[in-house]
This record gives sequence, structure tokens and C-alpha cells, in this order.
Amino acid sequence: MPLSTTQTVPVLNIIRRKSPKMTPLQQNVAEYILRQPEKVIKMSITRLAGETGVRSESSIVKFYRILGFSSYHDFKVTLATELAGTSFYHTYEDITSDDGIEDIKRKIFLGAMQTLRENLLAVTEETLLKAVELIENATRIVFLGYASSAAIAYDLYFMFTRLGFNCHFSMDSHINAVTLADPRPGDVIFCVSYSGESKDVVIPVKEAKPTARVIALTGFADSPLGKIADVCITTVSEEMNYRTDAMVSRIVQVAIIETLFIAVGLRKGPPMWDRLKKTRQSLSYLKY
Repeated sequence: MPLSTTQTVPVLNIIRRKSPKMTPLQQNVAEYILRQPEKVIKMSITRLAGETGVRSESSIVKFYRILGFSSYHDFKVTLATELAGTSFYHTYEDITSDDGIEDIKRKIFLGAMQTLRENLLAVTEETLLKAVELIENATRIVFLGYASSAAIAYDLYFMFTRLGFNCHFSMDSHINAVTLADPRPGDVIFCVSYSGESKDVVIPVKEAKPTARVIALTGFADSPLGKIADVCITTVSEEMNYRTDAMVSRIVQVAIIETLFIAVGLRKGPPMWDRLKKTRQSLSYLKY
């Protein structure tokens, strides 16, 4: 029976207990994780396979299933929770159960500022320009994102609809799968997935290529999504505890999509700004 990630599961102890009965390759994986678990929770399954010298990702799949996990994501989340203990945040300074509201505010704000600075250097002009060019020349843009990523994808959908693009967004993976089953020349699929491992994003997008072009906003360039993207915008985040639900990485994602929105708008010139003015006026009746 798969382990439940809603409970505290001693992942490292389970690895120590089960590793003597594993194959030599699986023991290599176990030893690597036991030595540096903090690094592992930031790795995609592809990178972990490469770092541990196993033959393929399927070897990692067999490893976490031996431990009782149904997916690599479940394994990483549970390991991250174990490492975090009673703290809730790691990007700048741990938030603990003893912190008051002022401590929490300071740590979150400073952590966000540090992460934004890191991404200012990490996200290259070349990558952003490639994304801008794909968007600018798209005949239709399909935005994909689920769970916490859905908010970013929906924000993108609203932004570029205001700029006059033919856009599609749905939180229903079935609707998106049907939409992408018949890709059109000029389609651009903009995917938001921090892990880059969401099957309901990766599978239909993979099927839509090469007709459609793909932009990925993710935390891992070597993830399944990052590998199939024509343009991969990779964010940097030092978060370790998944209880924060990739909080700081969302702040970085918002900064990136605002950058793309303004850059595309500027390229479109004065007519685009006139359109933005009209759309702003069209919503004025909804406000007092």
C-alpha cells in the first residue's frame, strides 16, 4: 500500500532499513539520498538518475516504489517535510512555531527579495526574448497550469486576452487534452509547472508537438516539461519545505509574466496601448 504523505513518514529511516535488500544500483541511489537529502528535494527525477549513475529514470521509479511511494513527487514532498521538521520556510531564514507575525513578515519579505535578486541574474535576456517572439507571432495561445500554477496560467490568459491575442485557458485537464488533440500551425502552448512533472501538462503537450511551439515556466530545465519545451524559462528557488506550496517561486513567476506582458505590449506599439486603455475603460462600470 502506498505511503500517505499526509502523515509524518520517516523517509530516511525507511531507506536505511530497506537498502540492504536493494540491488547495487538502488543502493547507490539510497547512499546518495542519505548523504545529501537537501539537494535531492530540489532535483528532477532525470537529474537524480544522472547524479546517482543509474541507467534510466525507471530505476528511480523502482526505487521510490520499494519505499512505498506512488510517485516521485510524493517521495520528494514527504522527504522535504521530514527535513523541514517544525519550520515552514527556508529561502531566507526558517520560520518556526515560536515566531510572531512581525518575524513571519520580515522573513517572508526578505526571502522573497533574495529570491527575486537571484532570478534577476539567472533568467537570461535571450530566453525571455525567445518567449516574447513566440508569443508575438502566435495565432493562438493555450495556457496550461493546474493547482497553484493555475493562478499564474489564468493571469497570463487574462493579460494576453487584453492585448488582443486569441487565448485559451481551462482548469479542466480533459478540455485541455481535447483542445490540444488538434493543434494548429501557429499555436503556442504556455505551460506553468514548477516541478515540470505534471502528467496532465506534459502528456498532451508532447502530443501537440511539433505543430505547436511550447514555452515552459518551471523550476527544472531537465524535467519532462523542460525537455520538450522550445523555450524553457527556469526559475531559481531555495525553498525546501513544500508546506509553503512554492510560495516564493510564485512571486518570481508573477515578475516573469509581467515582464513578458510589458515586453510584448511595447513591441505591438501605440495601437496596443490604445487597446489596453479601452479594456480598462470597459471594466469601469464594475467599480464604484
